[in-house]
Formats: sequence, C-alpha cells, structure tokens
Amino acid sequence: MNRNLRILAAAALVLTLGTSLAWGESWPVFRGNERRTGLASAPSTAPSAVKGELVWRLQTGGAVSSSPALWGNTLFVGSNDGSLYALDAESGRVRWTFPTENWVASSPCVSGGLVIFGSYDSRVYALDAATGKLAWRFTTHKNVHSSPAVADGLVFFGGVDGYVYGVDLKKGWQKWKFKAGREVYSSPAVADGVVYVGNHDGKLYALDAQKGTLLWRAVVGGPISGSPAVADGMLYFGSWDGKVYAARVKHRAVVWRYAAGASVESSPVVSGGKLYVGDMAGQLHCLDAATGNPLWVFKTHMGIPSSPAVAAGKVYFGSNDDALFCLDAATGNLLWKAKVGGNVTGAPALGDGAAFFGSLDGRIYKVR
Repeated sequence: MNRNLRILAAAALVLTLGTSLAWGESWPVFRGNERRTGLASAPSTAPSAVKGELVWRLQTGGAVSSSPALWGNTLFVGSNDGSLYALDAESGRVRWTFPTENWVASSPCVSGGLVIFGSYDSRVYALDAATGKLAWRFTTHKNVHSSPAVADGLVFFGGVDGYVYGVDLKKGWQKWKFKAGREVYSSPAVADGVVYVGNHDGKLYALDAQKGTLLWRAVVGGPISGSPAVADGMLYFGSWDGKVYAARVKHRAVVWRYAAGASVESSPVVSGGKLYVGDMAGQLHCLDAATGNPLWVFKTHMGIPSSPAVAAGKVYFGSNDDALFCLDAATGNLLWKAKVGGNVTGAPALGDGAAFFGSLDGRIYKVR
C-alpha cells in the first residue's frame, strides 16, 4: 500500500476585507454535531473572502470518501488506502497517520481527547487525537461504514453486520447492541437520550441511548443510508425510495413527506427553518422545514451523494460532477464551485472560514 505523501500546493494567502475569517474552531464529527444538523458555528455575516480558491491539497494513497473532522488546528480524515490522517489544518502538513487493514470510509469523531472512526476491517478505533496512539479498538462482525457519534460517555455507531452499538468512550467496552433488520450504513444522530439511525431494511430506528432498547420506528419505502438530522423537535431523513421525511419526535410519527424524484442518499441539513438535501439525480432541494413545501431546487449534472453543510448564509455540498458547490442559502444561486479531480461523495467540514473535503481522486482539499 502506498504511504508516500506529498503536498501538491503550498498554502496560499487569502485577503480578507476588514474582518477575520472565523466560523469557530471545530467541526468535530460528521455533520458538525451529534444531532447531525450540518451547521457551522458562524457569525451573522458571511466572510467576504470565501471564493472557493485552493489553499492546499494533499494526495493520499486511495480514494477519500470519508468526511473530515476539524478540531482546533487539526483535520482528521480517512482514506481508502486504509489510513486515518491527522493534518495541520492551516498548511496541510501531515502530523501523523494510523494504518488499519482496509478502507476508512467512516468519518472520524473527536471527543474527550480521542478521535474515533470505523474501518472496513470490521473494527472501530479510538486514538489519542494528539499523537495517533491507539487507546482501544472494538471488533464487529463486518465492515464499519457508519460514522460514530458520542454522547454521555458512550460511542454510537452502526455496522454492516446489522447491529447498532453503544460502546464506552474511555475503555471501548460494549454496553449494548441492537439488532436491526439489515446493514447499517447510516450514521446515528443523538438527541435528548435517544439514538436515531437508519437501516437498509427501510426503517428509521429510535433507541434508548443508555439501554439500546427500541422506543419506536418509522417505516418507509426503501433503504436509509444517510444520517437523520434532529432539530426543533423534528427528525428529518431521506430514503432510496426518492422521498424526504419529517417525523415529530414527541408524537413518534411522520408528519410530512416530499418526493425528490430520485434516491436520497444525502443527509439533510436544517437551518433557519429550511431543510437542504441532495438526490442522485443531481438536485439540491431547499424545503420549508415545517411543511416540506419546496422553496427552490439547484441542478447539477450528476448525482449528489454528499451531504450539505451550512455556514453564514451559504450551502456547501459535493457532487459526482467532481466539484464542491457553494450556493446562496436563501435563493439557491450559485456563488462558486471548486473543480477537483474526482467525485466528491463525502460531506465538507467547515471552519476557520474554509471548507475541507475529500475526493475520489485520492486528495484532501482546503478551499476558501
């Protein structure tokens, strides 16, 4: 396996107009937080120098479908070369790498000084975030594609073996596991003591976070591979049946559904009363989060498996057009797109006025 690394472009200076670029210092988990809402901590006005200009890119030894996590000035991201990378977020310099025995498509989660991620070698790893030293590893029966979430001292993730797991954060001991109907590619969302996770059996499961017992479930017409999002007492998710669903958590029932027209593998983002989600026909939909009514649609040429992220009035997402797009969140107008050498299937991480993302061309990118 090729471990040779090279920085392909040096860090570039980006001029700011009067204010510093700051969205907060962390995007520590897939979709930004354990509720999977896809929101960055942002000021009320958009940083004026964000134009999609390349700051740096790093070549890995395999395709990058993992979504990055940002903690302070360190960026964590997996590669299909089997390694997790820890990079200096400012320069792209490699701080350390940790090898596993198969693809790392799972997106890392940073919590309690640990970075936790799954591998296609059927294990979940917890490493010291500063050094990359192994703290513990947990073995499942099949690949782990799901991205972990952490809440109340437990790590939650799904496996292709069909189980959802609750594991002790400090020791890596199993506290519980729940048998779902089929493979779990979906990444759990956690809110108010409940774990929400989709399944390839077409069900969205709500589990007690401490016990792993089933509280309720929603049944739809196709697999659910994206992560659900929890916001304002509502649960939002998409399905391969081509629909987006909203369930009221209190009533444990679906209250609206929207026909996107193609498989929805993207995870939704909720911001300012609006929901944003992509479909595999290349459409980014903006919906009224309360009613599901469409507000606007932006069309690309290829499918959108990437999950969008929102910061400072802008929506960022990747697509199979080999690009990262930035739209005005209110109107859906294209502001810019950053063209790269392969499909962008993972979600971007936002921080320090920049977007970080991987591509199937094997590179990790930072753009402003």
